[in-house]
Amino acid sequence: MHRTCAALLLLSATVTTAASTAPASWRHDALWDDGNAEFCAYEVTWARYNHQYTGRAILVVVKEPWAPDLDVKADTPRPDGFDVLKLNHLRDVPTGIYTYHQMASVFVRRDTGALQKIAATSSEACGISSADMTRGTLRTRSYFDGQGDRAHRWPMGAIPEDGLPLFLRDYAAGPCPATLVVYPSLLMGRFTDTEPQQWNVRRGGSATVTVPAGTFDGVEVRLERAGRWQAYVFETAAPHRLLRLQRDDGTEYRLAKAARIPYWTMHDPGGEAWLPPATR
Repeated sequence: MHRTCAALLLLSATVTTAASTAPASWRHDALWDDGNAEFCAYEVTWARYNHQYTGRAILVVVKEPWAPDLDVKADTPRPDGFDVLKLNHLRDVPTGIYTYHQMASVFVRRDTGALQKIAATSSEACGISSADMTRGTLRTRSYFDGQGDRAHRWPMGAIPEDGLPLFLRDYAAGPCPATLVVYPSLLMGRFTDTEPQQWNVRRGGSATVTVPAGTFDGVEVRLERAGRWQAYVFETAAPHRLLRLQRDDGTEYRLAKAARIPYWTMHDPGGEAWLPPATR
């Protein structure tokens, strides 16, 4: 292992991820106090089984009060609690005769940007895999041989790959680090690679970006390592919604629609009409 990565594997019993050094004023913006969630639907091309499949992704960002004793959302704010921003990252992709249903919930402290909790699951016709991380311990449960149920310490300073659409917003306008240590995706449901990876980070200039939702001013934050790359294009205007995601394997997210809505009230028949046809 590279010495820099090894140094970053020092463990923390209580603080799981170091706070961002970016100003991240978007996290403190009053719009997160309006009682709504940022709800973004994406048309997806997903690389799997040496093919490119069409599907959808939903990214939800919402402010919630936190119950520190239980590490869950509090029904009402508590004196000993604090606010978190939750990213729900959902992906549904049909692959031949069966469909992948995947989701990761990533919780960060609103005040510091530190990672608080992760929960992830992947299900398809072959089985179910899941993972969760609280208080510095990552627990994984897999139906794959050689994996099963395991527990690991979360490496201090590592950012979860499934949460990059949230964490990288800090660098759309604020100072951009030269490198980031990223923990491989838990949403994928395979836990063979449990070592964090150091990525070089590069931010591009502002450019016009066209996606199904329209044309926007955007800025790209690009991660590169050992011939691999991931590129995230965020809206230049705060709160820097993700417009497009691309990976070297051909995976791509393209924003189809976004709004601040109380989506938890839109569960009755007909509520799906809000979604563009390609993302239903």
